[in-house]
Amino acid sequence: MPIRIFSLPGKDLQYALNCMNICDLIAFSLCSKRTKNLVKSSNRKIHLPTIYVYENRVQFFIRERALQREDYEIERRIFQFNFHDKGAESACRNGIGVWKKEFTQNDWIAHFMSTFNHSMIHTLGIMNNTSISYLDTIKQFFPKFHKLLISGTCSREFIKIVFWKLYTIAEEVEFDRNIFDDENDKSKFLTQNFKSVTFGPLKLTLDDLLTLNIADLTINFANISEKELNRFLKLWMKGNHIFYRPKAIRLCTEDEIDISCEEVLKGIKYEDVQYNNGEDFPTFRLRRGDGKEMKVFIADNEFVFRVGQ
Repeated sequence: MPIRIFSLPGKDLQYALNCMNICDLIAFSLCSKRTKNLVKSSNRKIHLPTIYVYENRVQFFIRERALQREDYEIERRIFQFNFHDKGAESACRNGIGVWKKEFTQNDWIAHFMSTFNHSMIHTLGIMNNTSISYLDTIKQFFPKFHKLLISGTCSREFIKIVFWKLYTIAEEVEFDRNIFDDENDKSKFLTQNFKSVTFGPLKLTLDDLLTLNIADLTINFANISEKELNRFLKLWMKGNHIFYRPKAIRLCTEDEIDISCEEVLKGIKYEDVQYNNGEDFPTFRLRRGDGKEMKVFIADNEFVFRVGQ
């Protein structure tokens, strides 16, 4: 027998909302302004959404937070929604639901962000070339996010446009293409005051590392010699009281090219670092005269260093 949900006592109504999955909640929130406010007030906890932008659609991935129990936790499902200007689709219960055909993409994005009380997303992925005006619209909806991901399927020029338009509102940026026209273009990029950038492949020189101004840099794949890495570490060791902004650099070479610990650390005083779990990783601590420390990790085709106090 159907039950009038609004006739339920407050606790029973909250219980009914808690039993709904994300798709049910979204459908319920679309019934009226009152139902939307009920969903908002239920304060359903979700992780920050991940959003992928395509030429004619926006894809939302929403994951509910785990249910905590005394000795275990229950992971909740991940829900996927596709928003078009002609409507929305959701792969719920092994079927595709289409709701509110009169809603535009902008309406859907605004409704989702408002319903779950979020003003920020985790990842914004730009998956192919879109219009510049559309990027401006996306920027208005998501004024801040943790990670900007630009697909390698985008053109080089478009990646540049996206990067310079959106990097200031992202804590971290990742793209997997070399977008530089020449050495000057590369130098201009590496000396910018960025927080965290991942990209590649790229040929690096000693001068690139010395003038680097990115706080956290990852390059896949980096073309740099062991000799230049060795010279860089030696110059860092001699640089007492000289400010160097980068806190972490991770360089990965091609899979078949291993990095030799002996060559990179030749002529440098260091100590092995032992981890609490008893495993002996190829990690080394370098300490210079002003007390500054660097931890260097070298394994197979990977070189990582992190600077501490």
